[in-house]
This record gives sequence, structure tokens and C-alpha cells, in this order.
Amino acid sequence: MKTSFQTVQRRILVLTLLPGTLISALMCSLYLWAHLTGLDQQLTKKARDMTRRLATLVVYSIESGEMQSTRDLAIQTLDDTDVRAVSLLDRNGRELLHAGPNLLSIGMPQPLPEALSLFTTGDTLRVITPVVQLRGDSTETIGWLQLEYTYSETLIKKHRATLLAIILLALAIGVVLSLCMKLSRSLIIPMQSITDAMDEIDVQDRDSRLKASPGSIYVTLELAVNRLLERLTHSREALERSADISTNELHETLETIEIQNVELDLARKEALEASKSKSEFLANMSHEIRTPLNGISGYAALLLETELKSQQREYLSTIEKSAQSLMTMLNDILDFSRIEAGKLELDNQQLSIREVIDDVLAIMAPAAHHKSLELASFIYEDTPEDIIGDKLRLSQILTNLVSNAIKFTSYGSVAIRVMLEQVDDSNVHTLKFTVTDTGSGLTSEQHSRIFNAFSQADSSRTRQAGGTGLGLAISKSLVEQMQGEIGLDSDLGRGSTFWFTIRAHPIKEENVLFKPEPITGCHHVLLYEPQELSRLSIGHQAQSLGLKVTSFQSLDELQTYVENHHNYDLLLLSQGDDRLQRTVRIAESYLTQSPVLILAMAGNSNHPETLPTGIHCLLKPVARNKLLLAIQGMTSNTLSGTDVMQPAKAVFEKKLDILIVDDNQVNLKLLETILLKMNQSVTTAHNGFEAIEYCHQKIFDLILMDVQMPDIDGLETTRRIRNINNIYKRIPVIAVTAHALPEERKQILQSGMDDYMTKPVNTRQLVTTISHWTGNSVQAPDEPTEENLSGQVKPNLSPIDVEKSVKLAAGNQELAREMLAMLLGGLPEDLQTIEESFRNNLHEPLLDRVHRLHGACRYCAVPRLLEACLELETNLKHSTHLNAPNIIHGVEEVTRAIKELLDWQRSKEAEAIA
Repeated sequence: MKTSFQTVQRRILVLTLLPGTLISALMCSLYLWAHLTGLDQQLTKKARDMTRRLATLVVYSIESGEMQSTRDLAIQTLDDTDVRAVSLLDRNGRELLHAGPNLLSIGMPQPLPEALSLFTTGDTLRVITPVVQLRGDSTETIGWLQLEYTYSETLIKKHRATLLAIILLALAIGVVLSLCMKLSRSLIIPMQSITDAMDEIDVQDRDSRLKASPGSIYVTLELAVNRLLERLTHSREALERSADISTNELHETLETIEIQNVELDLARKEALEASKSKSEFLANMSHEIRTPLNGISGYAALLLETELKSQQREYLSTIEKSAQSLMTMLNDILDFSRIEAGKLELDNQQLSIREVIDDVLAIMAPAAHHKSLELASFIYEDTPEDIIGDKLRLSQILTNLVSNAIKFTSYGSVAIRVMLEQVDDSNVHTLKFTVTDTGSGLTSEQHSRIFNAFSQADSSRTRQAGGTGLGLAISKSLVEQMQGEIGLDSDLGRGSTFWFTIRAHPIKEENVLFKPEPITGCHHVLLYEPQELSRLSIGHQAQSLGLKVTSFQSLDELQTYVENHHNYDLLLLSQGDDRLQRTVRIAESYLTQSPVLILAMAGNSNHPETLPTGIHCLLKPVARNKLLLAIQGMTSNTLSGTDVMQPAKAVFEKKLDILIVDDNQVNLKLLETILLKMNQSVTTAHNGFEAIEYCHQKIFDLILMDVQMPDIDGLETTRRIRNINNIYKRIPVIAVTAHALPEERKQILQSGMDDYMTKPVNTRQLVTTISHWTGNSVQAPDEPTEENLSGQVKPNLSPIDVEKSVKLAAGNQELAREMLAMLLGGLPEDLQTIEESFRNNLHEPLLDRVHRLHGACRYCAVPRLLEACLELETNLKHSTHLNAPNIIHGVEEVTRAIKELLDWQRSKEAEAIA
């Protein structure tokens, strides 16, 4: 306690002494600084005044040459202790008189100063002033006077002042210290007395109190302590009473807890019975639901194999898909129930990872190819192919992830990758599976809930894909049972990568790379595959079979290689986006060099029943085992030409109300015909105002909107439709444009439109887009493509390609003839508008007319006019100056192509369309 009081005393001394000391030191420093500065200023003022006075006195001496009086005056000046030396110079700077020691060097400037100047060295101050004589109204400098002053006396005065300041500061500190000591004693001693008195108070004596002295400076504290002691006494008494009450209540609570434990045990037994009843109910309901579902699905599949009308086939396909959806939903609910009850057990057996992935991709291929998605798999070489695991559950996880990737990906690719991540000391392999897509991606908020049961990335009423929201929750539970982890890496607009790991034992102690037997008669294969991921995947699988692979991205590259090389044994020819019949025709052109294995898209229709000799077919995505069997069969001539699967054609599940808005009658007619053949309800509008009026009258499921239209364009029309009501804020609006530059596409999407299609819109593109934005399940039929193969274009002297016109009209000759007639009928007006706009330097009318004509050309095979319109529209969108050489040339090409078509019409060649 004594040490504590000493610490308090030291703090009091510091807090009281430090401010006084600092203030004293500050005041002393200020005084000293002011005094020393005053001494310097005093010497400077003295030097200026004395020098000016002497300069006035020596004027006569310099003029008369009588220097004796001046010398006496200089010697008399030296009597001043501050003056060290005096020097007088003539007008030429020569010294006339000097008194005292030699002047110290100051590096005097030349010429001498015109006014009084001061120069300071370390110990002296020199003042130089010109000696001026008055001559009438003017003055003349007749010499200079120099006086050198010493700082010796000034320094002595400074030292005295400094010593005096130190003495005064010491006295002030001493006085402050004595006062602080007295103050600390007056504070500490009474406090120590109070502390000693409190130590002597008996804890058990409830009446003990401090003696409050009226003259003490702590009398208020002593009285407060006494009041505190009184309150503590009362609190202790209350605490004792409360403790007695709490003890009694505790005994009662323990008795209540014993009763509740008995009740909880009974409730637990009832919950277990309820869970058992729920499981039995689900099992019974599963059996009761599965039985009719299997019958519905089975008989629907049987009926689809019979001869049916198109409407009947549509109904049956809808029934079969609905039954499969119900079956999938039922399986998810049962699996989740088993997982929730902890009764889902893994059936670990030997399985092949490659076979599992191949099976999953084969199942999901029709859905992927229906959306024109690239589907590929990559199994890295250090990954063991045969492991111990649950094949069914691993397939279930992969199927769920791949299905979700396809569901939420509109274009691009979906890829599965498997790699070895880690091998521990007990030879347990950690394998990592990734499913990567190029879809819309997920936000960080969706990341947090995506694996929760009954949760979906988009749970709004306008979501594009349905489902129970159990798939990922089940997958997460299955992965955790396999001692792994599951997660995703995704950013909105950049696609997603779902990944999971499993721990499994490999079948072989050491990972041995797959080494098949050499394929007799096949060592070098050519691979044509326009899709990059598929090309890498197929090439990797072919190389793992011991084959040399040369890959090509385009048919031009393939054709060039084939013409210059003959060192290959087999050609793998991908169908790409072409119809299979066209791919077969291409394959026939290469039969003279080698057999051809066509890699066909799953889910396509209109396959030939037989294939020419030397051509065989394998469905994509390509599995390594099937590729090996196909190549071995072809080289040993054991395959027939009828190995092409013929999947059934499907249509929309439900009828949609679709609004088509376009100012071009050709475009309206084509889109209306295609959609009516799909049994959709179609309304057409020729401009934006009509579209807005129709939208006020009824609610449409989808709107196909042209971008460039007169009066009000498609962007503004979309904005006004969105503002009609809340329903139209969610209705998909798809832009249909003949020319979409990158900046235009961005503008289209920012205006409120959901997607865009570039003309010509074929059936597959139209059906895929409608299916994506309405969630209406569909399988689009193949469409003829616009491109002709390199080296196979037939010369056509006519400005119209008759065969291609029919193909662009989906094979409907009557529709092709009608669209061509409408195009030709509007050409005179188009020609007049283009020439007048160009002649009058009107950029916007010219661009609008060229864009409209370009859109019409997309649906009529007029290649020269189409190419000219495309080039001119592109140039007009990049430049507003119509006198640019490229625009002048473009206008000439368009007008020439129009006149060529008009000449063709006049010569009656249009009858060739029949």
C-alpha cells in the first residue's frame, strides 16, 4: 500500500511540476530570444547611424584633399568598443585613409554598392556606404566609407543575459517544486489515513464506520464510504434472504426437470415411430406412383414406335416426357428422404470412371445437341480409370451437374474433367471432378444457397427452368458420404464450374496407362471437328488408342491436306451444324482415299436408313471404347452401313401466344409460316405502334421484335411495352435483326430485350431460342445451312439461287415464290429511295432503307444483293460521311445488284423458282 501511495505522489509531482517547469522554460526562452535579438538589432542600428553620420562629415575632406581632420575623426571613432576599423576610399575605389586593424575579407562585390550595405562575417559586421556630394539638383558619389564593427561586446552581453535567464529558471523550478511537494503531502497524507481506517474495519461487524472529520479535505469521500457500507450491509441481508428462496426453488426445478425428461423420452419414441411411418408411407407411395408411371411411360414409348399422326405423336411425346419428369422428381424426393433419415448407403463395387462419364454424356447428349452445345470429357492420364465406388451414385451426381449445366447454358460448351488431386499414405486416391459450362453464371448471393434443399438459383415465378431444388442438395450429401467436398466457382455472366472430390481406392496398386493393342490397318487418322473442345477430346481419345491424329478446324484445311497427302488410313468427319445428309455427301467425296467415320449429333432427325459402302456413323459425344470398336470394325469390314440411330422428332410441349413485329412483309411471312407449322398462336404487327396496341389488348408469351423500323424502332417499342404493366416486364422480347455489330448487340440487350437472333432465322435457331426463354421443351428439326462447301459451289449466272431459296423457306416452294415476289415488288421503291438519299446526302434514310433491304435478302437467295447490302450497311454504321470512297462504292454495288434483279424479273426468269 505504501508503494501505491508513493506512485500516486510521484504522479502528482509530475502533473504539477511538469507544466510549471515547461511554462517557466518557455517564458525564459522567449525573454532570452527577445533580448538577444534586440542586442543584434541595436548593433545594426548603431552601425547604420554612425556610418551615415561619418559619411556626411568626410565629404569636405575628400573634395579638399585635407585628410588630417578625417584621420582624427576616424581615430576618435575607434574609441567606440564596437568599432574595429575605419577605411575611406576615393571614387575609384583606392584607399585614402585607414584606421585600426586590417579589414577582414568579405569578398566585396565589384563595383562598390550604390547605397548603404551591410556585410556580416562570423565575428564582424561591415557597413559600406557611398560618400555623396550635392551638386545643384543632382548628387555625385565621390568615394566610399567602410566601418567594421565587432560582435565582441554584443556576445558578452548575450552571455550575461543567458546566465541570468538560467539562474531565474532554476529559482522558478525550485519554487514550483517546493509548492508541489507541499501539495502532494496535503493530498496523500489524508488519503493514507482513510485507507488505514478502512483496513481496520471488521468485515463481520456490520456497524463499523469511518470517522468523518469536518476539517478534512476528504470529508465528502468519508461520508460516501459510510453510505456505501450501509448499502452493503442491506445488500448482504437481502442476498441471504434471496439465497434461501433460490435454494427452495432449485429443489422444485429439479423435480420439474425429471418430469420433463420423462415426457421428452416419450416424445422421442413417438417421433421415431412417426419417422418410421413416414418412411413406410413414402415407400408405399413410391410403389403406388411408380407402377402407373412405368405403365404410362412404357406404353407411350411403344405407341411412339407405331405409325401416328403428327398431333398424336406430339401428345404421346408430351405424356412420355411428363412421366419421366415425374419419375425424376419422385426419385429425388425419395433419395432426399433416405438421406435425411440417414438410411442411404453406398454400394461400393468396382467401376470404370470412363464408362460412368461416357454413359452420362450419352444420356445428356440429345439435350445438349438440341441447344447446339458442345459436350466433351477429359480424363487426365494420371487418373486411375478403375476404382472402388458406387457407380449409380457417382452417375447420379454427374448427371445432375451436367443436366444443370445444359439447362442454364444457351450457347458454348459443357465439359467434364477428371484429375488426380492427392494420394495419401494408405494409397487412398482423392479424385476431383469438374463440370464447366459457358452459361449465365451465378451471383455470390446464389452461391450461398445453391446447395440447400428446395432451393434454386432462380426461385422467382419467371424462372426459366423448373425442378424441385433437391438435385444439388442430394449431390452434396452423396459427395460427403464419399468423404469428399463439393463447391463451385462462378461469376455472373462468365459461366460456372461445379466441382466435387471423392476418396477411393484404385483397383490396381499402381496407375498403369491404358495401352490397347495396335489396330491392324489403321495407324494415322484425320479428324475434322469445328468445335475446339470436341476436337481436343476426340483427338486425345484417338491418341490414347495408339493412333496418330491430324486435326482440322475447317473443311478447307482438310481439303488442302487431302490433296497433298495420302498417308492416312481413316477420316473422322464431324457432322458439325450440317444436316447428316449433307455430311454424308461430303464423306462420299473422300471415299476414294480412305473409309470415313461420321461423328453424328445425337437428337437429330431425318437420318438415312442406309449409308454408302465405306461410310459408317458414330454418335457424339464420342466414347473411347465405342471409337475403338468402330475403327476395329471398319478396318475388319464387320460394320454395316446402317449403324445410324434414328431418334424421334419432338415438338413444343404447349401452345404459345407469340407476337412478331417487323416492317418487312417477307420476314413476317416466313416467321409466321414456321411458327404456324409448329402449331403456335401467332399475331403479326407491321410497326411498333401496332405492337404496343396488341400488347394492351392481350398478354403474349413471347415477342419477336425487329430492331430497325420506321417511326418507332424496336428498342423504343420494347421500352414502351415493358412499361405497360408488371407482366410485360417479365415477358421475353427477342430481337430479330439482319445485322448485329458488337456495339449494337450491347445496345439491344441494354434496351430491355432479353436476347437476339441474326437473320436468316432458321427453324433450329428459332425453336432453340423460344424453348430457352419460355421453358417450353422442344427438339428442333435440322435445317439446311446457308454455306456451300469449299470446292463444291456450283456456278450460277443467275442473280437468284433457286435451290437455296427453297431451302431458306424450309423446303416450301410456294412460300419461297411468295417471298421472292414480295422482294422483287419492292425493289423499284428501294432503288429510288437509296439513290435519292445518297444524292441528297441523307444518312439516316439511306441506312434505314439498306437495313430493311438487307433483312429481306436474308430470306431470299440473292447472294450478290445480300453481300452488297451487308457491306454497305456495315460501312454506314461506322461512318456518317456519304462521300467516303467505300460508301460510294457500296451504293454503286447495291444499285447495280438491284438493277440486275429487275432485269432478271423483266426477262421472266423468275419462273425458275417453280
